Amino acid sequence: MSDNRKEIQPLQHIDQFDRTTALMVSMGNDGELNVMALDWKKLYELEGKPVIRAQVAYSRYTYSLLTEGVPEFTINIPSEKIYDAIDVAGYTSGRNTDKLNKANLEIIPGKHTKVPTLKDCILNYECKIIDDEKSNMSSHHYFYGEILASYASPEL
Repeated sequence: MSDNRKEIQPLQHIDQFDRTTALMVSMGNDGELNVMALDWKKLYELEGKPVIRAQVAYSRYTYSLLTEGVPEFTINIPSEKIYDAIDVAGYTSGRNTDKLNKANLEIIPGKHTKVPTLKDCILNYECKIIDDEKSNMSSHHYFYGEILASYASPEL
């Protein structure tokens, strides 16, 4: 699979990051992958490090993978080509369904994480979890991921 993305500074395309729903990929200890539609996200610097804060509901399968599986995630901003994957990722549970397969998503192995990024995205971020906390919304939890690498499609 070709990878024609360019490596970028994490905050370089923050306007594109905020514009649409992201696809968050997480991984269990057994290598099982899950993708979740993620709206509640923030990209910023924390103590001089580029960080993504993701807000995930306790009831989501992704929450289980982030707390019990590989302590990493990727955030992927989809291009129009795979925009329909947001519906599959958002309305289907990964507990019983391979959502990546159902949405016809292709992965690109991570360069700095075990968790892969997704092909056909305008932006990809590889993150390791550096902190987490209960959010002020009782049904959600914050995960803070230090950005280890970030990529943009050639079109940006």
